[in-house]
Amino acid sequence: MKPRILIIDTDSTAGQAVRSAVSVLDCEVEGPQPLSELNEASLVLLTPPEGELASATVARIRERFPRTGVIVLTGWGSTTEAVDCFKAGAMDYVERPVTSDRLVQIVGESLDRLALQVPAEQPSSGDPSFVVGANPAMNQAVQLLDQVASLDVAVLLTGPTGSGKSRLARRVHERSSRSRGPFVEVSCAALAEELLESELFGHVRGAFTGAERDRRGRFELADGGTLFLDEINSAPPALQARLLRILQEGTFEPVGSEETRSCDVRVLAAGNTDLHQLVARGGFREDLLWRLAVVEVDIPSLSTRMEDLPLLAHHLCERYAHRLSRRVGGLDPSAIEVLLSYTWPGNVRELEHAIARAVAVTRGPLISGVDLPPRVQRPKDNPAVQLAGALQQDERERIEAALAAHQQNRTQAAVALGIHRASLYKKMKRLGIS
Repeated sequence: MKPRILIIDTDSTAGQAVRSAVSVLDCEVEGPQPLSELNEASLVLLTPPEGELASATVARIRERFPRTGVIVLTGWGSTTEAVDCFKAGAMDYVERPVTSDRLVQIVGESLDRLALQVPAEQPSSGDPSFVVGANPAMNQAVQLLDQVASLDVAVLLTGPTGSGKSRLARRVHERSSRSRGPFVEVSCAALAEELLESELFGHVRGAFTGAERDRRGRFELADGGTLFLDEINSAPPALQARLLRILQEGTFEPVGSEETRSCDVRVLAAGNTDLHQLVARGGFREDLLWRLAVVEVDIPSLSTRMEDLPLLAHHLCERYAHRLSRRVGGLDPSAIEVLLSYTWPGNVRELEHAIARAVAVTRGPLISGVDLPPRVQRPKDNPAVQLAGALQQDERERIEAALAAHQQNRTQAAVALGIHRASLYKKMKRLGIS
């Protein structure tokens, strides 16, 4: 059966423009119609009725139809409202004006997520593998990982330090047939070279100074489950050769022993540099790379998916408020503004540390900008700020062009832009367009 899209909008002109745009998809499209005529659909494109909180409307729809995805279309959005909508279960939050091509892309990606049963659920502070966000590149990476989780193939995660590769590796394990087995993690950069082989393959008593008893390595400990090798690009040449053998044959010898042992382990690996370039420079074995990268997935940095930051911050706030037993209900607008003006060189890990600190030190019911670390409060030459200015300038130019094309008739310009006339007035006021 074709997926069914329902357009909820009291403005028939704007609603018809949305319908015309998404009709190119292989779907059944109904509406526009008022919220009172809501019925079950695969996906609802919701323009909230005036006077109603968008998040409250999303929550009502999700409560009535839990399997229905919701995309909010709004002519006057805010970061706080977007966060509230995501927490209520929205799949996306789109501020008008939006081009037809972009709207089709957003709707298509949401339908793909629904088809793959990627849940548009509220973040759970107790789920260590939960991935928060709506960024297309991140969603694509997560969907691919979910697809291959049950295939028992090697997966290589690439991306900058702190971007969440460990969390995603755990997600793959928990969605695999090995989920009841152990998940064992080791960083190839955290241990001295002479200790790394012992850590991975174990050793026998007397193998080296200090080896007073036999010890099992991480491969044996992960037998029947998953072994996650983080920062694999740091593995020395001798270790690379031993890894290649165990991946090919499933056998190894502990350090100081001639006894060959076997284990049944799925290997997931991660690197914070381009391993293909490392191979070209002679720093990594090409045959090992192909063994590790049956499926290769690139994880974007936080600075390239800033639209996810408010929701991530609220999710982390919820987690640490629970962990630290503090009554902190979220972040106020000043905190969100500070977070969005910082470049996050440490990615999600740095954001997590910043939110944990803010939850610990705040004296109010909400985290404010002054509760965040001083380095976050003093951004310099931040690309995110420059991007925000460029986007605002682009919006101004599109509105001015629409007004000029329709001889300054605001009603006709609003129709051309696909937004309500009242929304156009608010945008003109905000952007200083007379």
